[in-house]
Amino acid sequence: MPNLTKQKNAAGKLIEFGMVSHTADEVAHRTHADKGDRPLRFQGQGKILLALSQDDGLSQKELATRLNLAVQSTAEFVNKLVKKQLVTKEKSTTDRRKTIIRLTDLGRKTAATETSKVPAYLDSLTDTELEQLTTILTKINNNLYDEIDAMTPAQSNKFKATVADHLRDWFM
Repeated sequence: MPNLTKQKNAAGKLIEFGMVSHTADEVAHRTHADKGDRPLRFQGQGKILLALSQDDGLSQKELATRLNLAVQSTAEFVNKLVKKQLVTKEKSTTDRRKTIIRLTDLGRKTAATETSKVPAYLDSLTDTELEQLTTILTKINNNLYDEIDAMTPAQSNKFKATVADHLRDWFM
């Protein structure tokens, strides 16, 4: 059984990593926005592109639910993506109240490019450290998959398929 203090320290470092990486991402986005060349990765627009690359043709409401975004925010992000010609909006043929969002060819290419980038912060690790990190994260991910299986067995397979599709795209 691992030492509780060491577990708390590791958990603290994971929380710190999440906060620091989020802040660094925000700073990078502001810096790029000042230059008029705003990246999409990890932000609402990027999350929408990623979700559509995994399951194209979702309604705005489905996107908002999947990404845990407000419907209004989702609509704003989608409109920005339409202006950039990365997605299209069309009325559902079965329910005219629904707006279906689809990736354009440019949107599909952009999503693939954005999600295949290796974060620069990994450059500071040696090959041995990268192997250790991969082993540790694999253990953590497997534990989380088990928790997801136990809590939501009906959705677990779809989630695993989505992750597998994303990882397959990453390594191609």
